[in-house]
Formats: sequence, structure tokens, C-alpha cells
Amino acid sequence: MRMHSCLHLLCAVVTGDVTGGAVGDGKGRLDFNLPDTSLDKDHIAAELNRLIAEDHEVRPRWITDQELEASPQLVRTMSVQPPKGAGKVRLLEIENVDLQPCGGTHVRRTGEIGPVRIGKIENKGRQNRRVNILFAD
Repeated sequence: MRMHSCLHLLCAVVTGDVTGGAVGDGKGRLDFNLPDTSLDKDHIAAELNRLIAEDHEVRPRWITDQELEASPQLVRTMSVQPPKGAGKVRLLEIENVDLQPCGGTHVRRTGEIGPVRIGKIENKGRQNRRVNILFAD
């Protein structure tokens, strides 16, 4: 739950569509569709820990299928689309930070995540960069 919420923060810090990801015990990763660019581990860690320390509220929101279709920028994942057809889609909003479709469980405030550090940043293809995150505690 803590790491899942942290991965939403990572989406706010690293620009680029998400091509994959995983959440494990005390660790997580996201793969981003990015051109050949270097990502700064220290900068990413500092931004994540700043957003965590700012203790933003985390809450679900609902929109209609039509509203989602009118706002395609909300969907950051390239291969997985949110479920549609029920008439409404659940979003996760991190106050003033991130808003995207998600049906998972999350913390109530970013401060509950706790300090994190960045593990390896790996090149997984011509435009695929993998960012690994671990809890610092």
C-alpha cells in the first residue's frame, strides 16, 4: 500500500508514459517510455521525499467513462487501460500532485509512505528506463 502510493508520486516526478511496473515487499519499480536521457537518482529521491514530507492528502475520485475519454492525459500507462463500461472510473488523487485512474489501495496521506531511496536506474531498451525504489527505513 505504501509503495503503491509512492509509485504514483514517481509518476509525478518522472515525465514519460509508464510501460510497466511492479510492487513488492519494501520495493517497487516503474518503467518509463523515455528517450535516451539520463535520470538523476539524487534529484528523483529528493523530489519523492519532499512530496512525502509535504503530507499531501490521498483520496479516490470518480469520473464517468465519457469524462475519461475526454481527458486521455489522465492515463499514464501505455499497455494497460482502466476498465470502462460500468459508467464510471475510479481515480486516485494526490492533492496538487497527481491524478490518474487506479483501483488499488493507498495511504491516506503521503507522509504515511515514509522515506524512500532510489535503487538502480536501468536502461531496458532504446526508450525504456526502469526506476527502482526502496524504503529507506
